[in-house]
Amino acid sequence: MDDEQTTLLLLSAIMFVGALAFGYVPLGLRFSHERLEQFMAIGAGVLISSAFLIIIPEGLDITLGKSVESLEPLLLGGAILTGFALMLMLEFFGLPHAVHHEADRELLGLSATIGLVIHSAVDGLALGASITTSTETGLIVFAAIMLHKGPTAFGLSSFLAHIETEKARSQLYLLLFALTSPIAAILAFYILRDSALASDVNIGLALLFSAGTFLYVATVDVLPEVHSHEHGGESPTSFVMLGMLLVLLVALMGR
Repeated sequence: MDDEQTTLLLLSAIMFVGALAFGYVPLGLRFSHERLEQFMAIGAGVLISSAFLIIIPEGLDITLGKSVESLEPLLLGGAILTGFALMLMLEFFGLPHAVHHEADRELLGLSATIGLVIHSAVDGLALGASITTSTETGLIVFAAIMLHKGPTAFGLSSFLAHIETEKARSQLYLLLFALTSPIAAILAFYILRDSALASDVNIGLALLFSAGTFLYVATVDVLPEVHSHEHGGESPTSFVMLGMLLVLLVALMGR
């Protein structure tokens, strides 16, 4: 086993354990309904700010690093829009984005999970492809992924607990989310190894695509649910802003 393969397996294992550990916190502890709503609002802020402060800048940096003159700005924005539009199409085919009836809750949990699983798969694709170009690029992409992987898993579990998804189903959804990135990374590495498809441009575009899925899940699935209830205490907006601030602080510390 060469150094690239060892790096890939190690980073994949860290991604899996990290996502699972963060995600089990809301499932393993008992929180009040109000506290779960606050966690969910923080998770929405983390999703939005991760897209704007980490994933999009990293995607642009990797994509444009060596190809400033060869890429149209429309392609870069189009990659983000494609991720968003894919989630919109999933909704069009029957996945709800807000709870109107009790019967919607199961599908709402599935909808949010599918969105984050797609994003997680793109994360894995970007990681596996980046390691085929160089270990250094792989570590940069890995750092960008891990800055939001744990908080995202926590946000997903908080959301599932908030809409009262049964625990066994929530654990299954969390396991699926945690496994997707490592599996996609390993598959991408072996499929794209020594392939022209594993280029900086494609890695960057994959990250931009994943940012689009993040923005959809946060703004269409999670935020409407945060604001769909009357709150006697603090406004949920303050917790959304707190989630954004947390990612900003992490991003600043990582500079």
